[in-house]
Amino acid sequence: MILVLSGTSDGRKIIELLTNMGYPVIASTATEYGGMLVESDKNITEIISRRLEKTDMEKLIRKKDIKYIVDATHPYADKVSKNAMAASKSMGIQYLRFEREGHVYDGVHYFPDYNSAVLYLKETQGNILLTTGSNNLQAFTSSLDISRLYARVLPTHSVVKKCEELGLLPKQIIAVQGPFTKELNKAIYCNYNIRHMVTKDSGDVGGTKEKVIGAIEAGVNVVMIQRPNIEYTSLCNSIDEVIETVNKSYKV
Repeated sequence: MILVLSGTSDGRKIIELLTNMGYPVIASTATEYGGMLVESDKNITEIISRRLEKTDMEKLIRKKDIKYIVDATHPYADKVSKNAMAASKSMGIQYLRFEREGHVYDGVHYFPDYNSAVLYLKETQGNILLTTGSNNLQAFTSSLDISRLYARVLPTHSVVKKCEELGLLPKQIIAVQGPFTKELNKAIYCNYNIRHMVTKDSGDVGGTKEKVIGAIEAGVNVVMIQRPNIEYTSLCNSIDEVIETVNKSYKV
């Protein structure tokens, strides 16, 4: 049995390829919506739609006789990756991380964490578009002039409710699912008079390139939160490499 920790389109592609090859797979996503995006397949034994701690993973490994963990979570889901590596080590099974390759863009301001980005933005003026998801919105709403903030988030009830509870008005909530084209990003920057755009390096599949290039062309200042610095025990940068590695090392 293979446990695939998903949450990205890449993760869903890996699940599809593994199941098509006949591997029995348990798919895990952090949210119910993520689980809905995983297509049903006869070789998907189970879809788990909740966050798993290290002890949860260990229990699952024992119960389902899992032999392999493929970690295809978001590049910024560092806690899940650390839990997965620890669980695989304690249970004596194999762990493989798939990580989208990132890029270094000229003219972009890079910051190691949200707090340092907030301190920088305090010294600026103009509207700010937050495209880093809903989990870290409070870092900005609690420290910056909230009238400057616009949040582009998933259009789910819980996420919109969270934005409202943090003090964002309906006109400041752009609830729409991406990724977006460069042209659509530029249109949003123009429509909301955005001067600064905060993003994460989610890779090309996650739409980062279109956000950044669109911002640069529109004269919008880009604030990039860097990826967590994690030393993975085993790492692949392409889906083909993941499949090849599993084929070579998976033991029944």
